[in-house]
Amino acid sequence: MQPEQWAQIPDSLLVRELRYTLKANGQRTRVVTIATTVLDPILYPKAEIAALYGVRWTVETHFAELKTTLKMRKVKSRTPQGVQKEVAVYCLVYNLIHVVMLAATRRQRVDPGRISFIDTVRWLLSAAPGEPLPKLVVNPLRPNRHEPRVVKDRQDTYKVMTRPRAQLRKALKKQATEA
Repeated sequence: MQPEQWAQIPDSLLVRELRYTLKANGQRTRVVTIATTVLDPILYPKAEIAALYGVRWTVETHFAELKTTLKMRKVKSRTPQGVQKEVAVYCLVYNLIHVVMLAATRRQRVDPGRISFIDTVRWLLSAAPGEPLPKLVVNPLRPNRHEPRVVKDRQDTYKVMTRPRAQLRKALKKQATEA
């Protein structure tokens, strides 16, 4: 951060704290606390902010589609301009996939967001030019779904580096001499 930017930051910040509970069958009742700079309770009611926070999980799903399905886990470019171009291409592809999904939702008369992203990608990769859009997979409605936060599948098969490289080299040399 530049010194000029740092100087513009206020010494204090007024926030509004909202608390609400999430109840779901078979799960503990959770209390969610949101701190926001949106201060007007008339203009921005608590229920609307809570609903907006719930939409956040939809956004997380979209990020997962980018990172996992489109393999955008790591950008490959080394320059700021290259990273911008790479992200722009990912956004373009992502939006084109969603245009196809929207056409499928209209044809299949389902709500947007129910058409499978991965099924759409697979069809786009295998479709011949001019091939008509088939019926795509419709995801089931799963309200209040709770999934543990774990890594299902690592993208590579290499071990995770947990020690400094110099120590790993020594261990590798020791292994080679013992063999």
